[in-house]
Amino acid sequence: MTKPTTDELVLRANAMIPFLREVGPAHDDQKRISGEVAAMLRDAGFFRICQPEETGGFGMRPSTLWRVSREVARGDSATAWILSLAGLHPWMAGMFSPQAQDDVFGNGRDAVVIALTGNVGRGVEARLEGDDYVLNGKWTYASGIDVADWASVLVEVPTGSEGKELRLLLVPQSDFRIDHESWNVFGMKGTGSKDVYLSEARVPSYRSIKWSDVQCNNVPGRERNKGPMFDIPHTSLFVMSVAAAATAVATGLLDIYIDTIKKRFPAGTNAPQTEDRFSLAELGKSGAKIEAAFNLLMHDVDEMWDQAVEGKAFTLQQRTRYRTDGAIICDMAMQAADDLVRNLGGSLVPIGPLERYFRDLHAMASHFLMQVNPSAELHGRALLDIQLPPNARI
Repeated sequence: MTKPTTDELVLRANAMIPFLREVGPAHDDQKRISGEVAAMLRDAGFFRICQPEETGGFGMRPSTLWRVSREVARGDSATAWILSLAGLHPWMAGMFSPQAQDDVFGNGRDAVVIALTGNVGRGVEARLEGDDYVLNGKWTYASGIDVADWASVLVEVPTGSEGKELRLLLVPQSDFRIDHESWNVFGMKGTGSKDVYLSEARVPSYRSIKWSDVQCNNVPGRERNKGPMFDIPHTSLFVMSVAAAATAVATGLLDIYIDTIKKRFPAGTNAPQTEDRFSLAELGKSGAKIEAAFNLLMHDVDEMWDQAVEGKAFTLQQRTRYRTDGAIICDMAMQAADDLVRNLGGSLVPIGPLERYFRDLHAMASHFLMQVNPSAELHGRALLDIQLPPNARI
């Protein structure tokens, strides 16, 4: 596929909005995005945006991905979540050995890769047999598993010295048993973030990397892939992928609000809501806040990219700031969207687009990386040169 420009990719996403608005509600009933929608995203090249050029991808800035996902969110919130996160993860697959990358991207194909890394394993057991790791266990919150090709799974595995270490393993989607009845939630119903199981799944050791190497950007994939993303802190990009989804969905809710007040006559009045000065002020404030949140997202991720291009190391204060900014971005977008919903009053009651976006946005904002105070404490420590806890994820 010929590498498109950012503007071309955004236009492709924008053209999908009417269709996504039509099919999006069914994703809640199906507990997943449809295969048809997933194929549209792939055909448009969206999963190649963060795929390394050396494997047939576009090797573009992550800000391009999240400009695209914002347009997608104006059509469907669930699809935007899947694209914002899984669209980033081909970069993760590029961290593995060239042999593992060939399994994922052979013949220049794209791949939908999900990540199971946020302490979501339950009863996980791993053993080493020859050159293979054998895995058993349950993992929760497997967003996009129905349409994925691969999952990068964080597992504690045995070492030859009878010790243990955390490793990231690439497992094909076909090895998982998906519990399709497990995703019964208040928000994000359509993301299909279901429970999955592995039973005696064999993963060759070449499809594994040390988690400590991921944290310090010293991964075997750098033998092949030279793009700037492999010098950006791993957690910083993960945080921004969640913030990107929330900001995108807030943009979609803003669209719904605008469409609603154009037709709405509030109870007790004989005038359209567009003539209500307070509603106009609420719209102006919230629209500006959502745009400000998106602009901070773009600033941070482009700053990361540009600094990596220049070959400059990332400081501790930068890494803690990125984690804090991600949570603040999410809060800004959610609070602005909440103000819009509150301004509509009784229009929240009917089941429909506004209600769905409201639920999905609040569910996204509950992600552990989107909690401001735990993140801000780390940044405060860094600013005062106070040692961070040993398990701080930055």
